Amino acid sequence: MRVTSNAQSQLAILNIQNTFAKMSKLQNQISTGNDVNSVSDNPLNALQIIQNNAAGAQLTTNLSSIQSASNVLQSSSDALTQIQNILATIKNSALTANNPNQTVSNTALAAQVNSAINQIVGVANTQLSDGTYLFSGTASKTPPYATTASSTSGQVSAITYQGSQQTGQMIVGKSLSVNTLLVGSSIFQPVIGGATVYSGSTGAQAGAGTDTPTGHGALLVQHTLTSFSGSSGIAAGTSSDASDTILGPLGANKLVINDTSGTGASGTVSLNGGTPVAFTNSDGNLKVTGPAGEVVYLDTTAISAGFKGSVDLTADGTMSVDGGTSTTPIDFSTNQAVTDFSNGATTYVNSSNIRQAGTAQVTYPGKTDLFQTLMNLRDTIANTQGQSSSDRSAALNQQIAELDRFSNSIAVPLSNQATQSQFLTNLQTRTTTLQLNLKKATSDLQSTDMAASIVALQQEQVLYQAGMQMTATISQLSLVNFIK
Repeated sequence: MRVTSNAQSQLAILNIQNTFAKMSKLQNQISTGNDVNSVSDNPLNALQIIQNNAAGAQLTTNLSSIQSASNVLQSSSDALTQIQNILATIKNSALTANNPNQTVSNTALAAQVNSAINQIVGVANTQLSDGTYLFSGTASKTPPYATTASSTSGQVSAITYQGSQQTGQMIVGKSLSVNTLLVGSSIFQPVIGGATVYSGSTGAQAGAGTDTPTGHGALLVQHTLTSFSGSSGIAAGTSSDASDTILGPLGANKLVINDTSGTGASGTVSLNGGTPVAFTNSDGNLKVTGPAGEVVYLDTTAISAGFKGSVDLTADGTMSVDGGTSTTPIDFSTNQAVTDFSNGATTYVNSSNIRQAGTAQVTYPGKTDLFQTLMNLRDTIANTQGQSSSDRSAALNQQIAELDRFSNSIAVPLSNQATQSQFLTNLQTRTTTLQLNLKKATSDLQSTDMAASIVALQQEQVLYQAGMQMTATISQLSLVNFIK
């Protein structure tokens, strides 16, 4: 079967075209440096390259998220550290205020605490450059704390949390997330357990019932009436009802009277074993102080002649948890209910050991508020409630202890932030390594082997030139060439 000249020409042209196509592909690979410039170049490698590129883009996104999360964690850690430092400064002011030999005025110390309150509120309301609040949880665009100023003093009188109760998270990888936007109430109003705590010298203690208030409060204990047993002739002084500080059932407080004149004209009287005080039958309002600072005012104008002995006292009073708006008579039992008239909240008080009038600072189980503690401390330092020196000192001691507890509680989220920061650092290292390995694998699939491609190009060029020459020879219609 004879091969026609046309068939030879078509076959030669096809070979030349194939060779030229291979040359073009090799030239493109050499010029671009890419072995795969289209899916048809190498379908399997092209598919793997597409998958690698998608994975690489996701890793780039993850690295950006990791960096953003790290920045947020660092900002919140800086804020919490700053608050701890402010609390340390406030504690120093409180210790100074509780020092009887202090040289700084209480007014100045209270002003320092008030300034620190504003500073802490400002730090708690820290906002990032994109408008995100650090301590509002998922309500990241809402300021976590709002303040209310007193209409009289102009100082902050109430601080309210208005953020979310759910922690904000950031996704930093497949099935990986970190807590970044914290819930302010869990940091500055931590939940505590245990019985209600009373400070001061009143003798009030926690009762057996379940208190409904939370946070902080004050139990106002007031004297109402002092009465005397026996026939000693002693009576209440003119200031007794308003100024006596003794409290207790019959026999809880005791007077010892010694009529040294034998006629009731003069002698000594002591309260609860305290220092004897001289009296005369002209004293209608004699102040007698007991060993714990308790006070009773006496009328000694009618002391029975020659009386020498002890007199049991009954000192009645009331309790209030709403500043005196409503009062509950003290019955000196182990479990008395005292109700706040303003909101109906009930506090159960063990009044059996109440022996002095005064104000007891109360810390309820549940949520205790750092800001309320600071405002109470400010007011205690300034002594706005007119507490006795012993009650004020006891309140300061309790508030100092609470400052320590809050500082320690802030250390918990700080530690958590440090742990998460370390996790992000390790994750960033692993992600960067994975990204580099992926880039290398993609490069191995895509990059041109220059030496092999150049050699192959040269071979194709030789074949191309040979093909052209052979085609030219076949095309010459000469009998001699045909015979050849």
